Amino acid sequence: MGQDITCLITNENIELDKSIVHFSIKQLTFIPFNTSCDLGIEEAKNFDLLSDYILHLESKDSFDHYLYNRDNDHCDMDIFKIVKDYRIESFIIEHSYDWADMLVEYYFMQVQDGRILKNSLVYDDSERSKSNKANIQEAKKNLGLHFNWLDRTDLFYSYYHADRAYTLQHAK
Repeated sequence: MGQDITCLITNENIELDKSIVHFSIKQLTFIPFNTSCDLGIEEAKNFDLLSDYILHLESKDSFDHYLYNRDNDHCDMDIFKIVKDYRIESFIIEHSYDWADMLVEYYFMQVQDGRILKNSLVYDDSERSKSNKANIQEAKKNLGLHFNWLDRTDLFYSYYHADRAYTLQHAK
């Protein structure tokens, strides 16, 4: 079995509800999600502003239907509801799924000061996505992410590993 994890990572100082699985590492907040569906970030290429993208998502389905639940699967609506609720304006979303050390799925998105950086969007095997992969390390560096968080398999092997680690940390 391979690594399968999706994470919203921000350098903003936010106070998340304790029911939300999250970790503070090197002045960054990591919020893992148990994604079971396509993240749908391909649609973000049509928007310049995060606020417009969120309005678009809300026009498809009310955010009121998406109440964060640690035990359920998550989708893009769950992620962007947290972004909206906590007014997160600068972040990356990274999803990595591998099987037998072979990358099967990879998604990436960067938002900086409420602007969607389209040259960071990776969502499929198109030429555009492939060329955008060259910008990922720069996007991470701009956020202050100077280590490979995916190497922290003690926390980020899968959402279930993250949830267990979070539970153990807060049981003390």
